[in-house]
Amino acid sequence: MKAVITIFFVVLALGLDVNAQINPEEQAKIDSIFSQWDHPNSPGVAIGTVKDGKLVYSKGYGMANLDYGIPISGTSKFYIASMAKQFTAACIALLAIEGKIDLDDEVHAYIPELPRYGEVITIRNLVHHTSGLRDYLELMYLSGTSFEDYFTIEDGIQLLGRQSNVNFLPGEKHSYSNSGYILLAEIVNRVSGMTIREYADRNIFKPLGMNDTFFNDDHSQIINNRVVSYRKESDTFKRYVQNFDALGDGNLITTIKDLYLWDQNFYRPKVGGAKFLDLMLTKGRLNNGDTIDYAFGLVHDTYKGLPTLSHGGAFLGFRTQFIRFPEQRFSIIVLASVSGSNPTGKAYQIADILLKDKLSASEPEVQKLTSFEVEPVPLTKDELRQFEASYWSYEENYSRKIYLKSDTLRYSRGEQNENRLLPIDRNEFQMLDVTDGLRVNFHLKYGKPYKMIVTVNGNNPSELYAYMPLEAKDQDLKALEGSYYSKELDCTYVLKVRLDGLVLMVNDVEMGHLRPVMDGLFVIEDFGVIKFDEKNKNVFVLDANRVKQIKFSKSKTIG
Repeated sequence: MKAVITIFFVVLALGLDVNAQINPEEQAKIDSIFSQWDHPNSPGVAIGTVKDGKLVYSKGYGMANLDYGIPISGTSKFYIASMAKQFTAACIALLAIEGKIDLDDEVHAYIPELPRYGEVITIRNLVHHTSGLRDYLELMYLSGTSFEDYFTIEDGIQLLGRQSNVNFLPGEKHSYSNSGYILLAEIVNRVSGMTIREYADRNIFKPLGMNDTFFNDDHSQIINNRVVSYRKESDTFKRYVQNFDALGDGNLITTIKDLYLWDQNFYRPKVGGAKFLDLMLTKGRLNNGDTIDYAFGLVHDTYKGLPTLSHGGAFLGFRTQFIRFPEQRFSIIVLASVSGSNPTGKAYQIADILLKDKLSASEPEVQKLTSFEVEPVPLTKDELRQFEASYWSYEENYSRKIYLKSDTLRYSRGEQNENRLLPIDRNEFQMLDVTDGLRVNFHLKYGKPYKMIVTVNGNNPSELYAYMPLEAKDQDLKALEGSYYSKELDCTYVLKVRLDGLVLMVNDVEMGHLRPVMDGLFVIEDFGVIKFDEKNKNVFVLDANRVKQIKFSKSKTIG
């Protein structure tokens, strides 16, 4: 009898309303989404669905620890990766409301050891990812540092301190950068007189009853019911080793139950009040006045016509997603411990099941334009052929190929990835087989391809310029061979000539082949782009996804 009473009160504490449970058919559909992990030899997933203030469904699939056969449950403690950013942003919001910081304060007022780069970077820039700071995690990767190595927030600040420039002028663009959030965590440390772990615990987690949530600032700490993350190699799983102590951008431990309590604070606030909630939902603004969808660690978006607030995360093997449908008072939480689990896609599948009536009444999905449904402008083969070329984006570092096939102009992103282009004007084309309104406008110079401008729904124009692709044999690769040092990364890259071309070695590990694009410009797939100086081939710059213009200089040969 005591056990029954205890279970009853636990259910009440979790917000589970036994009269508000989803029906068995819906449960079966949700369970089928995660069936591949629902066995004792697999890492897995914990999910939670929240409706009208109640945690109506919470379940674990697979194992929290394969070594000891511990199953995942709704109370398993997950590392939630970048989903943690909303909690770091919440600490900053509270400090701003307390008057201890101003969001428009210059970051260097709090972290003077950070280089000024000749530009003013504000706290607000850090919150909304408009700072232009290079991403410290990508800097780590480019320097050959493993994410399983020991690394602290101090290491991150020192790494940023070696950078001589930013990717773009602060406030000019929105570009996701983890660097901003480790700096925000350090600002909390220095302003509050506490660690961010202590500050968040006192001001957010304890008031909300989130007793299993904390910033994990000590990787060696024993954590009961901790979930271990994994990766799949061949037919077996390999465990990731977590030695990471840097935080703010991630490194928060929590549970489905605690995230439910956080979710409810956005409807019935116990922490922060109305001013806090308004600030958390405030979108960022660029220098030109345009707003962006990123708020305080939360992303404004829509799904099938319904407004959403969300944030996901990915680090080591952890993959997470938290999506709130505020108008429906409905949320979905998916926490996974294995890479390749796609929690975002799974969360939307749950939404399709539990919000089907709302979604069916929302805006219809955009249909793909798959055929010549409008009368195209008639162009001859020769008129179409004049646009054939390879095009390169100097800003985003990618190439596209335009060519004629079966009397239709094709837009290619690579092998097995092409789209047809429908001529709607003499030099303007509509892309087929995509849901976005993607258009391509070609420009000729002296009768030859010069550039193309690609727009999506009339926005975000990208300029790509025609170039003549080169083969490796067309360049003197032997002259490029050698060791190159970067002060910003504090590491050496080694370029070696092999029978199949030039390869890059970092810490004696082969990172990939240098695929030639044009004279002095090479692409290393899934790594970055190397461009040699036109006048001095002993110098090159490296561009990657969230890191631009890292300079390398050839080391002098001795003896």
